[in-house]
Amino acid sequence: MQKEMKMSPKSAATRTILAAALCTGALALGFSDAAIAMPRVAEAGLVMNVAGEASKTLPNDEASLTFSIEAQTKDSAAATEEVVKAGNAAIEALKVFGDKIDVRTTDFSTWPVMTKAKEGEVSQIGAWSARQSIRVTVRDIALSSKVMEAAGKTMKFDGVSFSVSRPVRQAATDALLSEAIRNASDRAVIAAKSLGLGEKNVRIEGIQVSGASGPAPRYYAQPQVLMARASMNDAAPVVSSGTADVALTVTLTVRITP
Repeated sequence: MQKEMKMSPKSAATRTILAAALCTGALALGFSDAAIAMPRVAEAGLVMNVAGEASKTLPNDEASLTFSIEAQTKDSAAATEEVVKAGNAAIEALKVFGDKIDVRTTDFSTWPVMTKAKEGEVSQIGAWSARQSIRVTVRDIALSSKVMEAAGKTMKFDGVSFSVSRPVRQAATDALLSEAIRNASDRAVIAAKSLGLGEKNVRIEGIQVSGASGPAPRYYAQPQVLMARASMNDAAPVVSSGTADVALTVTLTVRITP
C-alpha cells in the first residue's frame, strides 16, 4: 500500500508563490507583445483631416483717411451751401495727386435742430445742420501727410487707417498658400509613419483654405499716427503706417492606405 506523502506548509507556500510568479510572467509577456504591435489600417484606407498654417508680417502700403465738415445755420440752404463749398474745395485741392489717390463721398446729410420746448409749448425748428464726409484712399503712404494737409485746409481730419494693398496681399496669399499646403502635407506623412507606413501611402483627396474671406488671409494692422502740428500753418503731420500680420490656414483631407 502506497503511503500518501504530506507536504509541509513551507513547501506549499513556496509552490504557490512560484505558480503565481509564472502566471504573472506569462501575463506580462502577453501585454508586452500587445504594446509593441502596430495598429492596422483598413484595406479601404484611413481618412483624416490635417491642418497646415503659414503667416507673414507685411508693411502696410495703403492708407485710408477720412475728413468731414459740419455747419449749423438758421436755414437748411445756408448750411448745405457752407458744407458743399468746403467739401468741393477739399476735393479740388486733392486733384493734384491724380491717380495716386481715390476720393469718395461717404456721407451728405441735413437735419433740423429743434428748440427745447417749455412746459405747455411745442418744440420748433431752431436751426439746420448739414454734414459732408469724404474718404481718401492713398496708394502711396509717403503722400499721406500731404493729403492730410491739402484736404485739412477746409475740412476736419477725422482719422486714418492702414492696410495692405490688393496686389501685395494677393502675392502674399499665393506664397502662403504653397507654404501652408507643404506644412499640412508634412503632418500627413508624420501620421502615416506613426502607423508604420510612408509618404507613398498618403493620398490627398480634398483641400480647404480659410482666411478673412475664403482664401484671403486675415490682416491685423498696427497703425500709429503722430499729429506733429499745432495749427494748419505748421509742418505736415508725421505718419507711421505700421505692419500687418497675414495668416492662412489650409486643411487637407487625406487617405492613408496600407
